[in-house]
Amino acid sequence: MDTLIKKLKIDKKCKKCKFKCNAIYFQQNFKNWTSGNKYIDKFIQDTQLSAHYNTKEALEWIPYDRFYDIKYIEKKKMYRANWIDGYIYEWDDENQNGRRNGENMSVGLVDLKNSNNSKNIELELTNKVI
Repeated sequence: MDTLIKKLKIDKKCKKCKFKCNAIYFQQNFKNWTSGNKYIDKFIQDTQLSAHYNTKEALEWIPYDRFYDIKYIEKKKMYRANWIDGYIYEWDDENQNGRRNGENMSVGLVDLKNSNNSKNIELELTNKVI
């Protein structure tokens, strides 16, 4: 019975695409991560639910321990670091996770821990992403 329920979840199809697209894979993974802030989680999840055809359109929550060589760039008031894993480029149905590319790539980081007001955090994040 457990296997049947698991299979039904895995076989869920997107109402927009009419097949199992990236948005479905991302949605199935919501329970496996959190930033600890419901506004940030919602913002990231909304980008993931919009990424029907291209995984690069989606944001991901990346735990701090997945970065190295972190440096503050004062001119831009942000951080730069290398991301150990890289971005998801396609889904691996067998292992139920994303296949990644760009391991150890350099990325810009938003410093969310210094945001003063959690109500403004979504706006700050949106502005920095744009």
